[in-house]
Amino acid sequence: MFLHRQRSVQTRLWVTAFLICASPLSFGQTVGTLTLTEGRIALIRGATAYTAIQGVRLQGGDILAVDPKGQAQVEFQDGAILNLAQGSRAMLLGGARGEEEIALQSGWAKFTQKKSGKGRPYRYQMPLARLSAGEATGVLHPGGDFNEIFLESGVGRFVELAKGGEPAGGRDVKGGEFIARRSGQPATVAPRPSSEFIKTMPGHFRDDLPVLIGRFKTRKAEPKREHEVSYAEVETWLKASPSIRRNFTDRFQGRVKDAGFRNKLIENMQEHPEWDRVLFPEKYEPKDLNQQ
Repeated sequence: MFLHRQRSVQTRLWVTAFLICASPLSFGQTVGTLTLTEGRIALIRGATAYTAIQGVRLQGGDILAVDPKGQAQVEFQDGAILNLAQGSRAMLLGGARGEEEIALQSGWAKFTQKKSGKGRPYRYQMPLARLSAGEATGVLHPGGDFNEIFLESGVGRFVELAKGGEPAGGRDVKGGEFIARRSGQPATVAPRPSSEFIKTMPGHFRDDLPVLIGRFKTRKAEPKREHEVSYAEVETWLKASPSIRRNFTDRFQGRVKDAGFRNKLIENMQEHPEWDRVLFPEKYEPKDLNQQ
């Protein structure tokens, strides 16, 4: 019995260590600054919800939710800029595979990265596609069953993603090209964005993104703590591709003590089956040989 318990503890420690090492997130490390806000900007750090304002230093793992009529601009330490608008949902995944990675679930986003000699390529991952780009400017419009990308300038690498987030084909793209992909269909490439895309794109995306970081060199703001996250606030992320949610069982494990959060996890277990092991660990314990 003692050896059985010891093996069980060792197994849990090994799994925890593996998840930490496998995760690309840089929790606690500053990756950028929130330099512009309009409307309410919700920030989820760890398993806690905050309200963010201009000047807040953002960390790897932070999740941002932008008001449907608002915007939030993030300026990264290497000079890259990301503007989120019209209900955007984004997660700063931090450095991985030599790239800074950002996951986008919905809304609109514009990015730009000037040639600085110190910047790394950025990988923008959406539900159906991802784009890797360095010195480039572009507009992204992710949705649950469609993804649209307009590479305004520069070059990049476009990759279609299968349902589980695995690569399913890609191609190089250049400035001026417009790529659209709908669920269950291959991507289409056009030499210019569609009229509907231009019509619905946030108006301020027509202009260059302003560089505002200089205002916050000596100014620092702290986000206002609101509450522990509810299932609804992170549902879209809990149901994201495995590559995005792979450390969530550690991150949100403390919330299973909340009956509402736990019940929703059970109700939607098919969408995130990794939680079965967390909620029902007895199902995965090795059988005691003495009981056989």
